[in-house]
Amino acid sequence: MDKINYLDFFPYEQFRQEQEKITQLVELASKEKKITLLVAPNGTGKTVIALCALLPLVVKNDLKILYMCRTHSQNTRIIKELRKISNFLENSGPNSRLNGLSIRGRNEMCLNKTLLSLKLDPKESMAVCFDLRTNNNCSHFTNLLKKRDQTEKVTSLAPELLNQPIDAGDLLNFCSENKLCPYYLSKYLLEEIKVIICNYQWIFNPHIRENFLNFIGKEVENCIVVIDECHNLIDVATELNSDKITPYLLRLCLRDLEMYRSPQEMQSFVRMLMSNLERVKNSQKQTEKGIDPVKLITKVFTKLGKSDLQEFKNLVRDLQEFGISIHREKVDNGEIARDYIGSLAEFFLKWIKVSTLNNYFFSYNLHERKGKISVSLDIIALDPREITVPVLNECYTCVNLSGTANPYVYANLIGIKNSSKAYKGIIADSPFKKEHIKALITEGVDTRRANRNPLMYYKMLTKIEEVIESTPANIGIFCASYKIVDALLQHGIEPIVRKHGKQLFVEESGLSASENALLVDDFKSHAKKPYNGAVLLGVCGGRNSEGEDYPGDTMNSVIIAGFPYHLPSPRVDAKIAYYDEVFNKQGWNFAYLYPAIQRANQASGRPIRKLKDKGCIIFLDNRFKQKYKWISGWIRNEIEFIPDKEGIINKILTSFWQKRE
Repeated sequence: MDKINYLDFFPYEQFRQEQEKITQLVELASKEKKITLLVAPNGTGKTVIALCALLPLVVKNDLKILYMCRTHSQNTRIIKELRKISNFLENSGPNSRLNGLSIRGRNEMCLNKTLLSLKLDPKESMAVCFDLRTNNNCSHFTNLLKKRDQTEKVTSLAPELLNQPIDAGDLLNFCSENKLCPYYLSKYLLEEIKVIICNYQWIFNPHIRENFLNFIGKEVENCIVVIDECHNLIDVATELNSDKITPYLLRLCLRDLEMYRSPQEMQSFVRMLMSNLERVKNSQKQTEKGIDPVKLITKVFTKLGKSDLQEFKNLVRDLQEFGISIHREKVDNGEIARDYIGSLAEFFLKWIKVSTLNNYFFSYNLHERKGKISVSLDIIALDPREITVPVLNECYTCVNLSGTANPYVYANLIGIKNSSKAYKGIIADSPFKKEHIKALITEGVDTRRANRNPLMYYKMLTKIEEVIESTPANIGIFCASYKIVDALLQHGIEPIVRKHGKQLFVEESGLSASENALLVDDFKSHAKKPYNGAVLLGVCGGRNSEGEDYPGDTMNSVIIAGFPYHLPSPRVDAKIAYYDEVFNKQGWNFAYLYPAIQRANQASGRPIRKLKDKGCIIFLDNRFKQKYKWISGWIRNEIEFIPDKEGIINKILTSFWQKRE
């Protein structure tokens, strides 16, 4: 047992360049319970490195791996790698197989038509699911309970699912055929699973973590946490710690309060909030307006006739209790209950708790969608460390994986330096051949708002046409914003694309996941004959520029059109000011520059996903020249600066693609 190491789990005949060395470094750091950050491009084999380095620890110390991913496609990739390891163990190693399970949220693991028809958010789904189960209104869950009662061990529930790694999709199919609840079957099986692949929420959301740990049968200290695409954790952690209320929520609260004859002051409170948000919606000119949280809450409780904050807090507590009593009554009557009142109470309890802290920002927010304006009152967390540091402190060890994270920024923002563990950073060399990458930063284009005029867009389209003309098969264009997407469409990108025999696909804001998947699949299909290729026009920071792979000819060139800064806003200003204070005057770099360059880095890596891929990356904004040191190393080392000269991009790319292997 003591001699077991990464080699006992490596399922391939040989290691890639530096892969074994990196695996040894991750294994050693994890043995020493250090937090590891591995920054390595696709093609390095980060998944198999992490698994092979950590599985010896799992076996020796009876631990579990919680492998956290952002998307379902990433989950599936981990399962595929686990299956190779499991088959290798059965054929070449110990006479045993490795099990693993990818799990999803309740909405994605549910077969109950009633719940699915309501299209709830995760918190509401949990409440409705509870009501359905309490009232025996879910046959899939009832069938599962009967099956569980008929077996002596949990392992007998579905033994065929425990002897190999299983993807959530396979579990759903199994449960659909057997009329069982996939969500709770997965939970019942977790105690026997060694590698659990799940969303970040399962461990970083404090409201979910405790229940999750009860099902897996381990404390956090006996779990190894792996964070895939870890650069996403910064935003996920702040979003988890933020909250908002809307007029829609308030209307539903008032309906329940009136129906169940609540005390009048509760109804008055909700009506006051509704009136306030309506006034803001009609009078506020800017998209977002910061609020002094203490002044607002003082104004609220004064209007309600409360003498101080404690009296107001008592009202909110009473509101919370009233919501609980309504929920119980609805459940007892066999109704589906959604606790809107409880959500409102929790929002204001949080507001009271954090209103004097400098790591939160409070605002009115206006949103426009499909021509309609909506408004919300927001509590915005500024510091991800409040969510991440408790997990980093408690877990056995943590391995962070990314192709683009800036080690200095990432280590600061998620609080590795504030945790109780030591830190090991590993930056891998590029596994790609130099002749497979062509990276250009062009002069002559600057998409700052003051420069956005017809002449600038004409120049952009001239350079884009050179890329289209010289690139075989498919091309991606990821813009800094939808405004630039719209401007390129208005100034004639579609006829340019058609002129060169390709088809244009446009990513639209508000597309559903299924609609977007169809769009991307159709785009990819044009990489093959009889088509001449296609152009995908979208945005940096979107799902197509970050969560999607385009191997082979499905994207041979990618253009980053504009420097993808977020629009300045009060919340960005607040974050910059806060980061200046806590990170030694690094506010602008951490809160504004880094997120922008991160979006560009993610988009620029889309064409080169496998070692055999070739790809061109064109940064279409001369501001990238000023900030090129922030670009991912594997791209930065290949960058050429191109003067503003007609035909030069065409010449360089034509030469590059003529040398295709």
